[in-house]
Amino acid sequence: MNRPETTINRFRQRGALSVITPLLLLIVIILTVMALDGARLYSLRSEMQAQVNVAAQAAAGETQTCGGQAPSSAVVQQRAQAAAAAQGFQGDAAALQVQLGVIEDGDNDGVVAFAPVSFIEESNAVLVSYTRTEPISMLLPQSVFGGIDISVNAAVRKEVEATISAAGGTAGVGGDATLLGTLLGVVLNQPGFGLDPTDLNSLEDATVQLGDLLSAAGVDDLVELLPLEASALAAALSDVGGIAAPVADMLDDLVTAEGIETIKVADIISVAENASVPDSSEFPVYDLVISLVLNLAEQQQAGEGGVLSLPLNINNLSIPLIANITAVDLGLNVGEPPTVAVGPARQNADGEWVTSFYAPDLTLQLSADVELLPINIGGLLSFSLADLTIPLAVNAGGGRGQLVSADCARGTANTVEFGVNLEREVARIVTGTLTSDGELQPEPLEATVGRLTLLSGLLPPIEGILYLNAEVDGLVPGVEETVFMDPRYDLYCDPVDGCDQLRYSDLGDGLSGLDLDVEVNEASLLKSSFGLINLTPLLKPILDPVLALLDDVILSLAQAVINPLLRTLGVGLGGISVNISAANQDGIQLIENITVEPLGQ
Repeated sequence: MNRPETTINRFRQRGALSVITPLLLLIVIILTVMALDGARLYSLRSEMQAQVNVAAQAAAGETQTCGGQAPSSAVVQQRAQAAAAAQGFQGDAAALQVQLGVIEDGDNDGVVAFAPVSFIEESNAVLVSYTRTEPISMLLPQSVFGGIDISVNAAVRKEVEATISAAGGTAGVGGDATLLGTLLGVVLNQPGFGLDPTDLNSLEDATVQLGDLLSAAGVDDLVELLPLEASALAAALSDVGGIAAPVADMLDDLVTAEGIETIKVADIISVAENASVPDSSEFPVYDLVISLVLNLAEQQQAGEGGVLSLPLNINNLSIPLIANITAVDLGLNVGEPPTVAVGPARQNADGEWVTSFYAPDLTLQLSADVELLPINIGGLLSFSLADLTIPLAVNAGGGRGQLVSADCARGTANTVEFGVNLEREVARIVTGTLTSDGELQPEPLEATVGRLTLLSGLLPPIEGILYLNAEVDGLVPGVEETVFMDPRYDLYCDPVDGCDQLRYSDLGDGLSGLDLDVEVNEASLLKSSFGLINLTPLLKPILDPVLALLDDVILSLAQAVINPLLRTLGVGLGGISVNISAANQDGIQLIENITVEPLGQ
């Protein structure tokens, strides 16, 4: 028999359960709905993320660093919209925000951010952002629970980085290795230094991997290599460059050459800001060697009045029946050594191309003793039209270049088209000398015209009847042009043959482009009791053949000495050559929900 208290408690429990159970059911229903809504919102966010991911990846291929000859903001926008639509995006096109910019570690703390840019020329990445407002619940009253903004973004960086130089690539060197050998002999303080054309041409396709250089130099990455002295680079090239003697011996000698302690690896290899250079990147050995040698020449010329004297063998310089060239003095001034540059095709915030390279800026000083139209008939007659010393100063022009476009590999195409802007400076050749700063100092040449000896020893010679004062000034115009390297560069590197090398050689019109002007300042009879009598207008029939022969002699000197030396060092009169020895397209990044910096910071 139940007690009254027990009966009352049971009634109370039943009353409590009748109240709690509906509440629990309501809470379970609400939690279930919220779980379903949470899953729905999470799935929606994942779909939105996938849409911005593919949109950013598609658009990144059209940025400055990958978009080819004419990248366009409109094309970037179109690619992003089309890719997002293919992934299921059905919203208003304005909801998909597409921004051009760069992905960078501005604070060098290992954390990257997306920095928008105002001009497509500065871009290497695309940011796609998408925000939409969704009800928190599809089942519960929206007036109570409201909505939520879902925001996602994705940034993709896509660029190809090239190793590019204009130091030579041995284009057109051939038998002119002796002139390079002469320069090396001066730099190494080894008179008579020999360099065979075969040895030089063996470097034509020789490259060295960055990883091998790093190992030989005892450093971990390129950042550690650049501040080292250039002697470390020369030693590393000798160890791993696969170079046979005597070129390897020459590299060993460069390690201890005078002035090398003042040169850093960064003076030879220029790396664009934040460029990623993998260990598999290959550098042209010849261009590195030429850059090293000319950096040394630049250092050593400071103690030589601004000009390094290069001894020449003149046995083959005379022009049969036209001129005897009896002595030639040659000097070299290096205004700016060449560089090997690594980086992408884009501009920085100052509107300057980040990957710039330089051709050698060289000036030559040449003095030749010449006998024009020599005639010698035994001891009966000896005649020359003119005896003169021709002082020539030659600025090769040199130039610079920038990597301005890259049409990246995509799909099944594994090749890249590079565009290079070349600025060839005006080349000039004048009668005169060089200042200590390597500047041209125009001066006239002086000559006596008409020396005749009859019956040598019996009759007094006639030492000249005419005094000539003239100036020579020749120009090769400067040219600025954009060249698209052909064929496209193959990113595949053969395990045996290594990476491709792509060359564009434009050593200028050289002598054919030289507009040589010889101007007579004065043509006078030699001194008499009346002094000099200026007869320039009357002596034109005599002067014309003299000037024509003088023109021939200057062109002969240019063909035999000036052009070969310049070509050996990578330039011609008003010309430049370009060599791409490696390219890397591994730097592709996809970053979801990246931090976005304010525009202009």
